[in-house]
Amino acid sequence: MIYNNYLKRYFKNNMVYIFFILLIPKSLLAQTDPVFKPISADIIKLPSKVLGEDRKIYIYAPPADTLLPAKRYPVLYVLDGDNHFSMIAEYCRYLSRLDVNVMPEMIIVGIPNTNRTRDLTPTHSIFDYDGKPDTSSNSRFKPSGGGNNFLKFIGSELIPYVDAHYKTQTFKIFAGHSFGGIATINCLLTQPDMFGAYIAISPSFWWDKEYLLNLADKKLSNNRIINKMVFYSDANEGGPKSTFHTALLKFDSIVTQKKITGLDHKYVYYPEEIHMTEPIKAYYDALRFIYKQWDLPQMDPKLLNAAAVKQHYQQLSKRYGYPVIPTEVSINNMAMYLISQPGALDNAIDLLEMNTQNYPTSPTAFSQLGDAYLKKGDRSKASTCYKKALTLNPGSQKIKAKLTGISEKR
Repeated sequence: MIYNNYLKRYFKNNMVYIFFILLIPKSLLAQTDPVFKPISADIIKLPSKVLGEDRKIYIYAPPADTLLPAKRYPVLYVLDGDNHFSMIAEYCRYLSRLDVNVMPEMIIVGIPNTNRTRDLTPTHSIFDYDGKPDTSSNSRFKPSGGGNNFLKFIGSELIPYVDAHYKTQTFKIFAGHSFGGIATINCLLTQPDMFGAYIAISPSFWWDKEYLLNLADKKLSNNRIINKMVFYSDANEGGPKSTFHTALLKFDSIVTQKKITGLDHKYVYYPEEIHMTEPIKAYYDALRFIYKQWDLPQMDPKLLNAAAVKQHYQQLSKRYGYPVIPTEVSINNMAMYLISQPGALDNAIDLLEMNTQNYPTSPTAFSQLGDAYLKKGDRSKASTCYKKALTLNPGSQKIKAKLTGISEKR
């Protein structure tokens, strides 16, 4: 993504851009044409003492990183797992691809329902959407009010299980739609430290005579510090005067007027969508919001060096609470671009040196650095890099040929 943006910016003539693309080795372009692989999820049965039942859980984990076998990943927990797990997993997989690179690879945990009304509502209530009591014998509201117990299950049983069996980072996202939306908002208001970011798609704020709106007004005090991110939205669910829309406007007003330190928030209204189509757009927009600063901004080639890149990733590390480093391929691609720019060769070498530090077991990183030194005319350093690359990949005929080439020219 970064590399392509730089090329498009500086090779404004389309024919020049196409010609340059044709010169790029196929091994570097292969990332833009990945082999299709359907999402493969682990399906586990987790016995819950808190809920008194077994819970089915879907878990998607990215393929192991051969260069960083100990690599850990942030985690997104999504409610209504039967409906939304596969969609969100595909969104995350696409947006984290090397040629897109606008968010990190993630572990996705889908939580299917057993008793949705019980688990996702924060209070027991018999009042329906219109505020009328439902006292019928088969009222779907009878089991309501188990939301806080359900959050206890997630915090004390599900998260510890995922952390124990998968390579997780500390940053976690909690996402839900409709009743799932009020479950995530309830968690933000009552147990904010459980997650780093919250997504509430058309949260049912009408529940129990707007219980959560009243709670938000009390909990979100002006002097409170909440270093979190929250995305919330609604669709055309009865027009601009509908309960869904007016309630979202109230919540947005509360969040905006309180001006809570550290709370990064965004509200989106989708008037052309309905309740059940909105998640398709909203979950995508929520991910883009949470990771809006992920990609390295464009800059002049003369300023694009290791120091600038490190500063950007240090900011990301601070924002998400764990060490974040650029991918090896993105730095290799940036360096290759810089090599083509007048006066930017030293910056390219600077980036490639950083790459060998971040990926000390990568023969490609050392081989690329050797190529840059060779272009600069420093055969001694190029030879050192090639030798290191060869120790990491002794069978590489390509690296052997590079070493032989240097020896023959001496």
